[in-house]
Amino acid sequence: MAGRLSTSERLGADAFDTDTSPHLTLSDPALCRTCPDKPCIAVCPAEVYHWESDRLRISYESCLETGACRIACQSLGRGALVWAFPPAGKGVQYRLG
Repeated sequence: MAGRLSTSERLGADAFDTDTSPHLTLSDPALCRTCPDKPCIAVCPAEVYHWESDRLRISYESCLETGACRIACQSLGRGALVWAFPPAGKGVQYRLG
């Protein structure tokens, strides 16, 4: 099918209206340090989570709001991730589905 966009191309068309307050936080960063698998990193399609030195860095500005990280953290991790949708009108704006 000519003209069909790849997933990367469709995601690249998305826009973000980032709020100044993060919608992704940690209840206790120490829980992340003791989490053996760090599943939030593995399941996030937007690569929002990065392990740097001795802490989990969260780049909430590029979050696709799938909620996969929340499920993975609660069921496979230590349950430290506090996830909420951004305020109305903020966050990801899908352009091409």
